[in-house]
Amino acid sequence: MEIFESAQLFSALGQPTRLEILKTIAPFSHGEDAMGIPAGEIARILDLPAATLSFHLKDMTYKKVVRATRSGRKVFYRVDIDTLLHVLDGFVTEICEI
Repeated sequence: MEIFESAQLFSALGQPTRLEILKTIAPFSHGEDAMGIPAGEIARILDLPAATLSFHLKDMTYKKVVRATRSGRKVFYRVDIDTLLHVLDGFVTEICEI
């Protein structure tokens, strides 16, 4: 595990809006066939302008915190739980020297 991966993750989550986005997406991210939640629904739930949400989701997707899947005209987002757990576990192991 590299410090760079941890820094990427923490920078992707380093704002209250992004944590709210993650919290909103998480319930739709479980299971092998979890499709996620469409961007429009995230914007509606959080009362965010589409441009603001798009900005945050783009960065969170680039940094592998969330995954995007297109279905027709909609883009569905779900938390990349494997990456999240891997990076957090590696961070704790490396920092705490467990």
